[in-house]
Amino acid sequence: MAVGAAFPTASRFLEAANAFIGQTIRDQTAVASDCAIPRRDIAKISISFRAVDGDVMVQLETFDIEFSNPEHVYFAGQEISGKIILILKEAKKINEILLELKGRARTYWTKHSGKSRKHCSDSEPYFCEQFNTNYTHRFGGASGDRSDPERIIPVGRHEVPFSYTLPKTLPSSFEGEFGCIRYTCKAICERPWDFDITSRRAFTIVGIEDINEDPRAKDPASVSDSNYNIRFCCRKQGTISVDLSVDRIGYTPGELIELTALIKNDSQKTLRNSCARIKQHVCYRAKTFAGHEHTKTANKVIAKREKGEIAPRSTFKWEHEKIALPSVPPKLTRCRIIDVTYSLELEVDPGIVVSLPIIVGTIPLLGEGILRSQLREKASCERELRHSRQTNGGNMKSPSSMGKSTLEESESIVQVMVTDESGQVVDDVNNEDEEIAAQLAARKRVRMPSSILSELYPTLPSPYYRESFFGAVEISEDKESVQYGEHRFAPKYPVYCD
Repeated sequence: MAVGAAFPTASRFLEAANAFIGQTIRDQTAVASDCAIPRRDIAKISISFRAVDGDVMVQLETFDIEFSNPEHVYFAGQEISGKIILILKEAKKINEILLELKGRARTYWTKHSGKSRKHCSDSEPYFCEQFNTNYTHRFGGASGDRSDPERIIPVGRHEVPFSYTLPKTLPSSFEGEFGCIRYTCKAICERPWDFDITSRRAFTIVGIEDINEDPRAKDPASVSDSNYNIRFCCRKQGTISVDLSVDRIGYTPGELIELTALIKNDSQKTLRNSCARIKQHVCYRAKTFAGHEHTKTANKVIAKREKGEIAPRSTFKWEHEKIALPSVPPKLTRCRIIDVTYSLELEVDPGIVVSLPIIVGTIPLLGEGILRSQLREKASCERELRHSRQTNGGNMKSPSSMGKSTLEESESIVQVMVTDESGQVVDDVNNEDEEIAAQLAARKRVRMPSSILSELYPTLPSPYYRESFFGAVEISEDKESVQYGEHRFAPKYPVYCD
């Protein structure tokens, strides 16, 4: 509650009360008397100051949320688990420790038209679960009675575990300029006759966006265009034609997009450059207060490659040029109010642009592509192993003699699978392959044990995760009071190749 809204003489009161915040109710009553504030409002004012003044407000040494997955990333349908951490240096009165898990999409912007403004917004809730952990029920009040609602939590470290199975139809996390898809976990200390204390952590959800289900994803694509109106000083200068092609249009973050282009400059003009770009296109949908629907689009370049001049009457080729797809959000087929698409664009001076659609998912193309990737990684480790043996004079340590903790950690983090052309897992592993498997394990970063991903796609390599290409954003919302946890967050997306 805003003090100024509740009391007409708030400004005069604040000036006088700043010197009396730590004083007794009698002193506050004297100040209120000078400002003509009724006695019945003194308690409300006292509570407001306790929330504002750091010396008066109850402080917690630590109040945080720790997720079991250190990457804070979960696939839709997976179980999310963790614990609330509360560390106290002195006993505190806490009635309950509550937990809230929430996921929703939001869009918001202001539309200006002359001197008028229209606020557009919309939301799409996915889940909102609130739990009472009942952790405080094991402690009593000042008298030691556990039935006392004003429970006193003793000094020390307190851990409150939790778990929740996520819905299977969630879209991936997304943070954009005019909207977001955000998933948060809040822990709340509910205190008697005082303001609640809140800690918040955001986490990433990866929706199941399988590009194998799109028949266009594995097919090659091409586009061409020509400009027949190149003129200089009212004289025709010739034509410029551009052909762009890719071997497929379906990708996941981290993969290389291989493009081939042919530029024919049949004019008398020198073309300054040619530039290939990967662009993100986001469409936001929202409504005004009156219910009228509006859309807003935002386009961003996420990767580009540029080539130099093209001489008159000449041909220039982009041959198997590779551009890495950065860590970006996939398509959002399960979100109604935010749509994300991508394109590969080639622009040639003086303004000829050709474009191909790119599909970005979270499950890569399976089959031969995955097999080749695994075999390349296995061959690389074989070369490293031979080089290591030569360097050490043939005295390469066996896996059992390596750092035991390192191997155990690797085995618990990653599962290495090699498949044949039919997708079947190859089980015959000899001693040398075990050494290779150990090195493969060390290369991987985090594997999610018992994830829904390994259940749905048993032959799929374990992904690791990269922070969003766009970086961290502010996640504090209006009219929200959060004292602990994080105020900035960057989602992470799965990457299946180094």
